[in-house]
Parts: sequence; structure tokens; C-alpha cells
Amino acid sequence: MSTDQTPSFSEIEINQLLTQQYQLSGQLKSLAGYCDQNLLLTTDNQQQYIVKIANSAEPKLELAMQNAAMAHLSAKQCAVPHALANQDGDTISTIINAKQQTFYLRVLTFLPGKFYADADSLTHNESLWSDLGKFVANIDLALADFDHPGAYRYLDWDLAQGYRVCMSKKHLLNPSQAPLVDKFLTLYQTQTMPLLAKLPQGVIHNDANDYNLLVDDIAAPKKITGLIDFGDMVHSHIVNELAVACAYALMGEKVAENGVLAAFKTLVAGYHQVRPLSDSELEVLYSLVALRLCTTVCNSALAISQQPDNEYLLVSVKPAWALLEQLSALNPFAVLCQLRHACQLPIDSGKAPADIIRYRKQHLGKTLSLSYQEPLKMVRGQGAYLFTEQGVPYLDMVNNVCHVGHCHPKVVAAGQAQLAKLNTNTRYLHDNIVNYTDKLLATMPEKLSVCMLVNSGSEANELAFRLARCFTKSKELLVVDGAYHGNTNACIEASPYKFDGPGGEGAPAYVHKVTLPDPYRGEFQGTGTDTAELYANSVKATLAELAQDGKKPSAFICESLQGVAGQIIMPDGYLANVYQQVRAAGGVCIADEVQVGFGRVGSHMWAFETQNVVPDIVTLGKPIGNGHPMAAVITTQEIADAFVTGMEYFNTFGGNPVSCAIGMAVLDVIEQEQLQAHALTTGAYFQEQLTLLQQRFALIGDVRGLGLFIGVELVEDRTSKAPATEQTSWLVEFFKQHHILLSTEGPFYNILKIKPPLAFSKADADKFIKVLELGLTELAAQ
Repeated sequence: MSTDQTPSFSEIEINQLLTQQYQLSGQLKSLAGYCDQNLLLTTDNQQQYIVKIANSAEPKLELAMQNAAMAHLSAKQCAVPHALANQDGDTISTIINAKQQTFYLRVLTFLPGKFYADADSLTHNESLWSDLGKFVANIDLALADFDHPGAYRYLDWDLAQGYRVCMSKKHLLNPSQAPLVDKFLTLYQTQTMPLLAKLPQGVIHNDANDYNLLVDDIAAPKKITGLIDFGDMVHSHIVNELAVACAYALMGEKVAENGVLAAFKTLVAGYHQVRPLSDSELEVLYSLVALRLCTTVCNSALAISQQPDNEYLLVSVKPAWALLEQLSALNPFAVLCQLRHACQLPIDSGKAPADIIRYRKQHLGKTLSLSYQEPLKMVRGQGAYLFTEQGVPYLDMVNNVCHVGHCHPKVVAAGQAQLAKLNTNTRYLHDNIVNYTDKLLATMPEKLSVCMLVNSGSEANELAFRLARCFTKSKELLVVDGAYHGNTNACIEASPYKFDGPGGEGAPAYVHKVTLPDPYRGEFQGTGTDTAELYANSVKATLAELAQDGKKPSAFICESLQGVAGQIIMPDGYLANVYQQVRAAGGVCIADEVQVGFGRVGSHMWAFETQNVVPDIVTLGKPIGNGHPMAAVITTQEIADAFVTGMEYFNTFGGNPVSCAIGMAVLDVIEQEQLQAHALTTGAYFQEQLTLLQQRFALIGDVRGLGLFIGVELVEDRTSKAPATEQTSWLVEFFKQHHILLSTEGPFYNILKIKPPLAFSKADADKFIKVLELGLTELAAQ
């Protein structure tokens, strides 16, 4: 509303109107207001009333709705004001100012009590929070059978419109503050919007803020004594009433920082006792509270730009920003779990873990493994954390699939949006596949200019083998001992980790193992080019044997950093040496980046770049879709052309619009959140702390890694390097007890595998270090 429509009647004029219309007169005191003119009338006999003159743009129908609602609630013994009738029996008086503008005047009964915001800080305790929840719930119950045409209106302060309002005004925010609002808007878009249709609707007061709630802070226990200002009433989702009340009750200094969640739980539990909340209402409540705060700061940003001298506009802004910061530090699912617990509701309605385990054994195959002696049931994920069915958070140190963080809202939003539009195969033209591959190829060396999209890292590696065979006319494959490249037949045959492991049948005749370039435990020690050459001699010997048999290599495949073989960082120059040999012999070089790409190493986007090489084929998987089944093969135009043999290559799901939208979102998040640089700095800090522990505990034989790809090798003796397998297994269970998920790697399972989502922070690193120190201390004492 424009400010020139705000009424500005003098006290003399108002007293004249009150005398004429209501036979009232007395002392008038101006009260704060945004668009209306509000005054406190104290008559000669000390009776008090609230005089309200509405903005000239305020429809009479909406004022009538407010009056009807107050009368409805008053009849149900709710502590609210009601409008007096004028001399004509109407509760709305039409008045005209000197400019011949029409305004509507109302006189409301006065409710005694202090504003919630002004009450003694000691008043703000569990007793009052609980009573507030019950009071608001009683208002909602009393309004359940109320309806009025004036409630069906558009209102910027209706939370059902909050997302649109914020999206249209957030550009006015300070650039340093906008990302916080963006975070909650994305959460609302991805987690709340899909549930809106399930939320009950009705007419709500919609503004139970700390200056509309009245408190008796003398009586014990403390009570809410009244609710005023019905100007924001609207037909909306009923749970918005509670969200608004929570948003204001949690703001300000009267709720200590560590007490925000306690106050939130108590208020919600109080509400639930009177008007039980549905599962969907509880699910969205955290997001709606944040959305109300976002609406406050976004609406204020516009209003302040228009009225920079209006102090009233600043009342809620600073506390709103502070509460947004506090809410941002909480995990939405953890909050939900605590709210459900406070309302005495079960946190998880699914099957018990024991039932799931029994079913898996009977119907999902006996080779499907589980982690830990007592398996965990995980039901949510966010950032670097997974949550059990009881809402317990576990720091995830091993899930390199959810690369940019579990359930990253921007990735989720991209998938949801495209899934609602179209998902089909690549036989139809679509922009997504072109836009995505163009952005992906831009991260690669120039000669790697062709992208083929598939569904998994295993499928990518198998396709890479086919490309190599078509190009070289050979099937002979060189693989690094201990490597793992996937679970298809061709990938199992190319994976010593599998074919030399339990149930394996050894290497097929066309597969040739070369020595694992392990600078710590291998035949040759060190990280320099001399050590690299010694390990590369194994490739040289294998190529010579092939040549003697009249054969040439098809390909040499190597993980850019060795994963299951032991989180191994190869000596400098190893790949450059090997690539030169393989190409000279007529083969091509495949870089398996399924585990380690997309900025994990920190210094580079792709781990092969740390070896200063350019592969002929690169395979991508796992992180590419942040958990969505997606993968890619990147190669040269020459190799791609050789694949054109007359046999069509078609992949039903590879490159579909949804996958490409998700892949694009992952790349965008890596760029926008500077996750590659984050991996570099956080990984360096983490390794420094691990190295400090290594100096104190002899059990740590080696700390190695790049970025957030880290291995900690545990040994019983640093000289013999006897693997400390039992101690490593014990530590994994110890970490689980301290709510950290960890796994082992290497042929002796004595290496702590550290590959967390890139949302992993220095604070998370400190948490891990503290638990590792405790565990190592306990092991040393045994």
C-alpha cells in the first residue's frame, strides 16, 4: 500500500467523530502502526478503547471479516477484543477527511496485559511457551467453523504466498545476507511445497506476534491473556498460525541461543495437546517458521527502501536475522524428530530394523552386505550427515556418492522440477543434454570433446573398454593390482580386487595385472619420479610380453587415485610414464575418475590432473549425480568415431532430461559454493590434524591423501608395517558408537577410508579427530 493512503486525522477530529458516532470522548494516545492510524482512548471514567482508522485502500469487506471473527471468538470465550456498534448499529463507521478521501473507523474493546515482547524476561519460560501453544491452538479450534468471504484474499503476509513474496523481493537484500534466505527458500521449494496439498486449511488470525499477544506476567504460572490485531486474517493453511507464533516467540534476547529448540518444542507440544498436528504439518513446520522470518526480512527490505526513516519497520528485522542464523545451525530432520518426540509421537513409522534384516536375508540375496555388527537404519540425509529412524545424526565420512552433500536442496529442486515436466530418452531433442555436456566438457582438457552418458560407473567403464577395442582392434587390457572398476562381467574381469578375492576366478587371459604403485607399503618406497619409474617398469615388462606374443594393448585402465586398494596416492610421474609406454605400444589410456573426480582432490577438478596427464578416455560416476544413477564416458573425437561400426549404441536412461538437470545442478553447486577450494583447505587442515595424532600414536603408520580423499593406515609396528587389522575394525565400531560412520580399505582392511561429502567442514574434522584420539588412547591402554 502506498503511504499517501495512510490516515492522519487530528485528535480533535477523532474525538469529534467518536462523540458523534459512539458517544465516547477522552484522552487519545497514538500507537505504532504500519498503514493504519491506531490510538488508545481513555475516557473520563477511565474506560479504555482502541480506535482504529484503516488505510483508505483497506476493503470494507475485509474489515467486516475481522469484526465478524472477533465476535465469533468472543462468543466462544476466547480472549480477543470485539468491535463496538456505532449509533446506527454498525461496527464500521465511514468517515471522510479534508481531501474527501474515505476511511473506515472502528472502536474496539481494550484488553489489559503486557505485550509478550515487553514482559519480564523471566516470564519467557517453558510454562509460558506451553500456554502460548495451547492458546493459539484454541484460537484455531474456535475458528474451525468460521468462514467469511473477506478471508479469501491475497496477502503478502500469508505464508502460502511467502515463497513468491521472497523470490520477488530478495534482490533488495544485502548481498551478504541473501544466501541465508536462499538456503531456506530452496528448502521450502524442495521439502515443503510437495506437502502443501496435504495441509488442512481454514481461516486463521495469522499474526500472533509478540506485540499482538498479551501476557499476565504477575500471576503464576504465566499465562497468555489475549490476542489483538486481526488485520492479517486470511484463509490459509492452518499450521501457518503456529508457524507465525513460533517465529515471533523464538525471536529476541528472551530466548537464549541454546534454548531456541527447547522453546520451539515446548510451544509445539502445547499446541499439539489442544489441536493435534498431522504428520505433514509437523514435517513442514521448521521450514514455515523460517519462511515467515524470510518474509519479514524481504518485506522489510522493500519497505525500508521506501521509508528509510520509519523506525517501526525495523522492529522485527534484526531479531529475525538472528533467528534465521540460529535455525540455520539446526538440522531440519533433527528438529522434526525432536518435535515429534515432544508431541509424544513415534519418530519412524516404518518397519523395525530387525524386520528389515530378516526380509533382506530371505528375499534380497545373501551376498547383499550390511555395515556394522548392529546395522543402522538410515531415513534422512543432509549435508555431511545421515539420520537414523530415531533422528540420531551420524557424521558420514565415507559417502563420496552424495558429493555436494546429502539431499542438497538445489540438486533435489532440479530433479523435481524436470521430473514434473518430461523424462524421456535421447531419441528426442532436448536442451538439457546439450547444456549439461557442454558444461561438463568445459571442465576437461580440450581434446576430450565427446561425452557419452550412461547410468553407473560400472557401465561407464564397460563402455570405455568397448571404445578402446574398437579403436585399437585389440582386447588386451592392463589393470593395476588391487583395483576395482565395477560390478558388470567385463568390470569384474578387469578388477583384481574381485577376481583375486573371495569367490573370484583369477584374471582372464586377456587381462594383465601390473604392480600397484604403493609408495608406503609396496615394493618401492617414496613418492618421487624415481619410484614412479620403478613401478612403471611393471607396465614396461607386460607390454614387452604382449609384443613377444604378437599382441598389442587395447587399454591401460587406472584409477587416478587408488581407492579400494588402500586410498593410495601414486608417486609423481607414474601415469605420465605409463601413458607414454602404452600409447607407444598402440594402446589407449583410461582414467577411472568414478571415485575421485569433481574437485575432491582440491587442487584440480579431476584427479588425473595431479599426475599432469591427459587420458584418452575418462570415466565418471558416483559424484556426478549426487546419488542419482548417472555416469559418463568422456573421450576424443577420434576414438568416438572408431566406435561407429554400424551397430547402434542406445542407452534408454543415459542422458535423459532429469539426469542432465541433476548433473547440471551438481556442477553449479560445485562452482557456486566453491567446493573444490573447500576440499583443498579443509582437506589440508584435516591432514595436518591427523599428522599431529600420528606423532603421538605409533598405531598410525601413514597419513596420505589429496583434498578430501584421505587414507590413514594403521600398523602394529612401523618398521615391519604389520597391518593392525583388528584394531582398525575395533575403531570403526568405536566411531559408530560416537555417531561417526567410517569404513576400511586395502587388502588387509587396516586403512581408514575417508571420503566424506564435500559439505564436510573443519568443525566436522575436529569432531572426527577428537573421537579418533579417544579411540587411539583406549587402544593404547589395552
